[in-house]
Amino acid sequence: MTEPANRPIKALLTMQEFVEEMKASGPISVTELAERVDRPPSVTHDYLSTLQQLGYVMKINGEYKLSLQYLELGTTIRESIPLYDVARHDINQLAQESNSELVTLSIEEGGLCVALDVMLSSRSIDYETSPGMHFHMHSSGAGKAMLAHYPDERVEEILDQHGMPAKTANTITDREDLFVELEEVQETGIAFEREEYKPRMQTISAPIMGPEEIVIGALSVSGPAHRLQENDTETELQNSLLSTVNVIELNYASR
Repeated sequence: MTEPANRPIKALLTMQEFVEEMKASGPISVTELAERVDRPPSVTHDYLSTLQQLGYVMKINGEYKLSLQYLELGTTIRESIPLYDVARHDINQLAQESNSELVTLSIEEGGLCVALDVMLSSRSIDYETSPGMHFHMHSSGAGKAMLAHYPDERVEEILDQHGMPAKTANTITDREDLFVELEEVQETGIAFEREEYKPRMQTISAPIMGPEEIVIGALSVSGPAHRLQENDTETELQNSLLSTVNVIELNYASR
């Protein structure tokens, strides 16, 4: 959710409905899409043909799907973010040095975490995480790492806007409990997510600080809970994570 527009343009809202439905469904016919979004087939066809003209939709064998033009758009936006260019080499190296972990570089946008880059080790399992994914801050290690360095007023604003939905039985859904944990994160510089976002997966995260100690993102290492619960493994990954964050911060400051 984002702040509602004063005078929203209905045609754009309708187009977003079509795009979101196509993202979820994959290739789809006009009739089926019209049924799913509860619009007349004629109106649905008009939107699809317009999106096709603009290059954002492809028609193949009578069905419509989103085109790779969205990839081009997203890639261009991502490459305009300095942190992405600065951190990419280092997070790739961290992923390759890991055994079976997922390394994620995240930023906050509109009160949500956005996975700016995702790197898998060569032996990594499938975590169903990809660049561009949005997720709530309170239920993720990266989110908590960043929230811990925000003013309380900003944290409250984010929670008011997006709520604290439970992703798993372990998700923190009480504000007081969250603020207690954020104080610990601020003191230690490390945020833990223990099966709060996804069952049987844990995450160790650290904030990335820019000039004047303003948080600009977070770096996370995620893996199977049974592996990260091993003391030696957790300590090793935590040290590697902090070392990588330190290099990224130095490179960001000197860019």
